[in-house]
Amino acid sequence: MPQPCPLTQTPAADLNWSEAEAPVATTFGDVYFSTDGGLEESRVVFLSGCGLPEAWESKPVFTIAELGFGSGLNFLAAWQMWNRTKSPSQRLHFVSVEKFPFDKVQLERALKAWSDLTPYSERLIAAWPGRVRGIHRLEFGSITLTLIHDDVINALEQTDGLKANAWFLDGFNPSGNPMMWSSDVMYAIAGQSAAGAKLATFSVAGAVRRALGDAGFIVKKMPGFGKKRHRLEAELSPDYPVASTTAHPPIKKALIVGAGIAGRSLARALKTRGIPFQIIDDRNHPAASGNPLALVKPRFDLQDRPESRFFLSAYLHALRSYPETAVLERGVTQLPKLQKDKARFEKLVLQAALGENHMFLADGALEIESALVIDPSRIFSDVEVLDKSYDEATAKSQYSHVFLAAGYGLKSLAPELHLRLSRGQLSWSEPVSEKPLAYGGYVANIDGAALVGATHDRLDDRDPFALRAEDDARNLAALAEVLNKPVAPLDRPSRASVRVTSRDTLPILANLSTDPDCAIWAITGLGSRGFTFAPLLAEALVAHLCNEVGPLDRQVRALFEARTRYE
Repeated sequence: MPQPCPLTQTPAADLNWSEAEAPVATTFGDVYFSTDGGLEESRVVFLSGCGLPEAWESKPVFTIAELGFGSGLNFLAAWQMWNRTKSPSQRLHFVSVEKFPFDKVQLERALKAWSDLTPYSERLIAAWPGRVRGIHRLEFGSITLTLIHDDVINALEQTDGLKANAWFLDGFNPSGNPMMWSSDVMYAIAGQSAAGAKLATFSVAGAVRRALGDAGFIVKKMPGFGKKRHRLEAELSPDYPVASTTAHPPIKKALIVGAGIAGRSLARALKTRGIPFQIIDDRNHPAASGNPLALVKPRFDLQDRPESRFFLSAYLHALRSYPETAVLERGVTQLPKLQKDKARFEKLVLQAALGENHMFLADGALEIESALVIDPSRIFSDVEVLDKSYDEATAKSQYSHVFLAAGYGLKSLAPELHLRLSRGQLSWSEPVSEKPLAYGGYVANIDGAALVGATHDRLDDRDPFALRAEDDARNLAALAEVLNKPVAPLDRPSRASVRVTSRDTLPILANLSTDPDCAIWAITGLGSRGFTFAPLLAEALVAHLCNEVGPLDRQVRALFEARTRYE
């Protein structure tokens, strides 16, 4: 088995801007869009070529897949058309692969040319993940953009649940970029197409037409645009053996058990799709999500593994998920606990997997500028929560799906998961630092005081939620040792809750269904990273159950879901 490589950013897009402000890819010797009118070309070649907007008129969910995101011009043109023609309940998935994504500065410059698209391009630029490897889920109302920053073969292999209704093939010229147009790619496209899928491209090369025909498409030449005499339109043959896209029954009404960050993230994903649900919470099981504040910061891995890419994608998704009104502060200083931590910090900054603007070194500490301190009470606050015992989760007759997101409550609700539970108590002190600090524990200011946390102890036979004076003393002593100065306590009520982790510290998406009339799933094992992981995990689980393209590498979702990890 090959050893993992260091986790870095994708290669940069090497652009030449001498062609009348139309960027040229130096590596491939080809332009990103036509100087004859790139936007109109996109509309003619790709939108009209795939029969849009008529093709999506009768579909509640329509999926477009694209090879070659480039400047995003095709996506923006599709977004504009979608907003002008969709019905209120429709949703559009747009999935696009790009090996050499633009950085934000390049994207801004490229899209300045299209003032007609400014309302859309500004939102895309604001949410842009940069050159971070892996899969990125961006949400714009009824449109979901899934970007895959990888080479085309890897991207198509890792895409989870893709059944595209339309394909835009917009890679560079086949002579300069043969991998994008290979037979293997065309077969993969056919295998990830819905019945009757249409395909459009500017290329009419013989090798491309033959590869599409061999893969199962009916291909025809059409009049081209601008200086190009022809373009291609194709449709998946009616004889092609398309696999079923309804692997899961519809979610008619859901019960969410637990109103912590996992439960509220599930509620958001269901609400986006117009799916009815109820969410219950048991006051006898205080969730860590109910703490006065929470840190949103990345989990780092120096090696490039599928789960390492998930850590970064989940972090960036979380940053986009929380409203500005919930943000108390930006930037967290990660202090080294051991000498080896400083060397690790140096490698993380050097590899810059998140990009250069997220973190830097200062006096041996890792400054994570994009990290957040948030107020949990201000996120997803439009969800009505019912105060009920978790015993209500056993009354399933009125629900098609039950989602168990109850943290500590899963100890009794799903004992087969064999979760690891640890108690954590938070304490209060006088403010000791202007910036939030993380050091194994953490300290951050709120309302004129400093919240200090948290202990990390195995459960014993005592009440895990009862407050313990000795734990407050331990928290403040640990902080004093880190700061090398005394820390004065404040007379405010502490808070205790229970963390839940898996044996391998990765999240769990567990299918616990035994009743064919009611699917039961657990989302758990988030440990101290709930506010970082939960938004993307909840979206992934709901997308999977709705038979939609998901935001996780299929290997990662299978890893999180694999029962052998918790039986």
